[in-house]
Amino acid sequence: MMKNYFAPLLLISLFLSINSVLASKETQNFNTNFTGKLGSKTDVVFSLKNSNGKLSGFYFYDKIGVEIKLIGEIVNGNATIYELNDQNIKQAKITGKFSKNSFNGKWESLSSKKVFPLQLRSTSKTIPLLPKSLIGAYNVYEESKCDLNINITKSKGEYFYHFKSSKRTLKGKVTFSRSLDENLVYINFHGIEWDEDSGDVSKDDDGASYSGNENLPTVAAAIVAPFALTNSTRILASPSFSLAMMLKS
Repeated sequence: MMKNYFAPLLLISLFLSINSVLASKETQNFNTNFTGKLGSKTDVVFSLKNSNGKLSGFYFYDKIGVEIKLIGEIVNGNATIYELNDQNIKQAKITGKFSKNSFNGKWESLSSKKVFPLQLRSTSKTIPLLPKSLIGAYNVYEESKCDLNINITKSKGEYFYHFKSSKRTLKGKVTFSRSLDENLVYINFHGIEWDEDSGDVSKDDDGASYSGNENLPTVAAAIVAPFALTNSTRILASPSFSLAMMLKS
């Protein structure tokens, strides 16, 4: 009778040992960047750290570049990650599994209940950081042509600008293009109307243009050093136009 008991006990012990080893492998610590898609079209970048099954990090939409905080855990190989807003309130839930070089799962909005597939692959590329001192007042100028002022603010996890020249005032959203290939951050000011000959946003408020370049880009991109906005940067508006942006003293 004793022999009959030993066999099941050995099998149970072996099964538990295998599960323990697998669980250990699945929760190995890592600090990894990922790139991939949310849904079929939206490019995203993730930075995740696993410390004994506890997950932390952030992700951002490639076209926006603003970091969204993430927290979560891995239990029995299954990852549950929550997206938090700027008030640390849960906004969405991500579930799925990590493999050696990838993550496959789904993203679900906690308010609308919309669900999208999420597929990520690890990358060795560094994610360029946003400037720590971005919020504030700046002086923007082009030699002998323009003298503009720009104020950048942040509200509810989004960035905004207030752009003022001698002729007009503009407001809009600020987004970031964070190039992993170049390790650079581009600041995008949305809604700016350019006039090449007059040097930027100097169209009169009645809409009259000095050069007829109404079809120039409506997003200005400023290259920013990876860690801080301390040196002069370049705003790229068109092949024939550029501005220098410097932090006000």
